[in-house]
Order: sequence, then C-alpha cells, then structure tokens
Amino acid sequence: MKDIQTIKKQLAEQYFGRETEEYDSARSSTPARKYIVQKKAEIMAKLLGESKGRNILDVACGTGRFFYLYENRQIFGCDISKDQLREAKKKSPDATLIVADAEKLPYPDNKFDIVITSQFIEHIPQYKNILKEMARVCKPGGSIIADFPNKHSLTYLPTKARIFTGKLRHLNLFTKEQIKNLADELNLEIKNIENTVVISPNLFPAFCLSGINRINEQLIKKFPNLGYLYFIRFVKK
Repeated sequence: MKDIQTIKKQLAEQYFGRETEEYDSARSSTPARKYIVQKKAEIMAKLLGESKGRNILDVACGTGRFFYLYENRQIFGCDISKDQLREAKKKSPDATLIVADAEKLPYPDNKFDIVITSQFIEHIPQYKNILKEMARVCKPGGSIIADFPNKHSLTYLPTKARIFTGKLRHLNLFTKEQIKNLADELNLEIKNIENTVVISPNLFPAFCLSGINRINEQLIKKFPNLGYLYFIRFVKK
C-alpha cells in the first residue's frame, strides 16, 4: 500500500491540465456513461431535496459538474486541484471555492447545512478522517451525502480486476455493515440509502442500453444490495 502523501500527490497530479479539460466530457462520452451520470444526478437531487438548509459544501468538488443541482443554495467547494476549481468557477461564478485538503477542512465546526462528496471516498485510504471532517463542519441536524462502492455488487470481480490493472483509481469498497459502523462511530444517523445500477451498461453495446436500463430499474427494486454504488444521506445527531 502506498503511503497517504504519495496517493494524495498522485491524485493531485492526475487532475491537472488536460485531464481537467476533458474531465466532464470523458464521463459522458458514451450513451452508457451519460446514463450513469444522469442516474447519479437524479439520486443526488432526490437526497438534496430531502435536505434542509441554505448553504452547502462540496468536498473534492472537482470541476463542479454537479453544482447545477445546488440551485438556490450558497455554494462552497474545496479540492486539491487548482485547475479543477478553475473549471468549477466557470459553472458557478458566485461559489466560494478554495484549495484544501479534505482531511483538514479550513472551516469552523457546525458551519454547513449540507456537506456532500461524490466519487471521492473510494480513492483515499484515510476516508474515515474525511468523513469525520465532513461531520465536524456540518450543523447538528444537517445532511451529509456521500457515495460508497458496494463490495457485494455483481460487478465486484470486474471492478477488482479494473483496479488491479490500473483502469480504476479505487482503493475502497464497502458493505452496508461497514457504512452503518461508520455512521455509529461518527454519531450520524442513516436516513436514506439509494443505489445506481446492478448491471453496468458499460458492459454492453450502445443498442442494448434502453433494455439494460429497464432491467436495472427492476433489479434495483428487487435486489438493492447488489447494486454498484450506494448513495447515503446521513444526518448529524
């Protein structure tokens, strides 16, 4: 296992320059990828709709590609990449954005109504420290929203293979029990659990997409524990 500073340095280097310029388009470059992004956005919108408050902090906000979901809220964002924040500022000129380490958020206790992160927890070994910081800066009764790759998903073996070959920059996969234990440890209550897809549409040709999407809608209802990604809304006690 690489040390934490090496991993942080590599992550920072990976999200500068050309990758930043292509970050958003790469994640919607095919109909399947576009569908997955839309599915995540729908889930995030639902969880945000059940969250109260006027200000929101997006931890590891990247290019701010989900900022449009935060309409009518005061947006704060932090990331380790200046290039990514530059792109985010274009999307939301009024947002307050800073370069910061997610393990040492430069905000006072109990500042934000909502604290959110997406596609970040899986990348960093010290995810507990990050979640602890997110809880610290969240107001009592406020919402903390994060996503967690599911260790028991049907895509577990392909996911592990992609991680092993370097095609995914993931380090962490989670069970529901692990997420529950995290909530207990951080004095959080789990309010919502949502999932994305059971079968990845990326595994099939584009002409199969509509059929796979319909199948996924049914599978998620019947087998929610087999989905690829958990979206969790916690509430700070």
